[in-house]
Amino acid sequence: MDINYFEQIWSKKETDKTACQSFWDGRAEDFNLRKQNNERDKRLDSVLELFISKGMLKEDGNVLDIGCGPGKYSVEFAKRAKSVIGTDISPKMIEFARENAQAEGLNNASFDTLDWEMADLKALGWEKKFDLVFASMTPAINSKNTLEKMVQASKGFCFVSTFVNRRDSVRDRLTSLLDWQGTHRDFSKTIYCGFNILWLMGFYPEITYLDTEWENTYTLEKAVALYKAYYEMTHPLNEVQKEHINAYLEKISKNGQIKEKIEAKIAWMYWKI
Repeated sequence: MDINYFEQIWSKKETDKTACQSFWDGRAEDFNLRKQNNERDKRLDSVLELFISKGMLKEDGNVLDIGCGPGKYSVEFAKRAKSVIGTDISPKMIEFARENAQAEGLNNASFDTLDWEMADLKALGWEKKFDLVFASMTPAINSKNTLEKMVQASKGFCFVSTFVNRRDSVRDRLTSLLDWQGTHRDFSKTIYCGFNILWLMGFYPEITYLDTEWENTYTLEKAVALYKAYYEMTHPLNEVQKEHINAYLEKISKNGQIKEKIEAKIAWMYWKI
């Protein structure tokens, strides 16, 4: 098997960029509340410990955070590095990231709305610019091309974290009820294909696995908007499908709220350029 084989099986489904941006804009406030509530989970501390022990994060280093969200990692990196650039497809995520960096008094972190798939590294001046290129739990790394861009932007290290499997108590049931194929994502392909592509390129990536679980709570109105936006990233919903979503969420709501439990296995993959 050669690189072309892994490139072909790691083919992603086309997404509606406007719907994708809308979906992540809709999640921005929830993500930011976790940051504002100081929910620094064990993953953040463990990532920092890993980077420091491996020499991946240094005081004189420049960091690129792809899919930075509201800046949870970017802010911590900026406290320990020379400079940080965070990018995200969601303008609302970027707005929160800027506010969070400013609240910490950080002037070495900047944030821009950017679709990583469309990024022109040469035009941006990002070729071999960064000592660490970081992409945590972001759908931006979804193909050989987006992975290669990480390599091209780095002169030191790269890091990708993603799910290798995930179970969502509400979303999985909705997907089954809708008989929906458009948003099915084989999370394991990012690690399986990414590892093999990197290996065949001459790199030696290391992988660490973690098990985790958490619970999300939404108002019924928020849940309806969120799940509809999720499915419409890949294909418009018809009126019957929208009614199915409304009916199911109303059925399982308690006191106007929806609770969803997520169980997942996460992989960290990191390598030196």
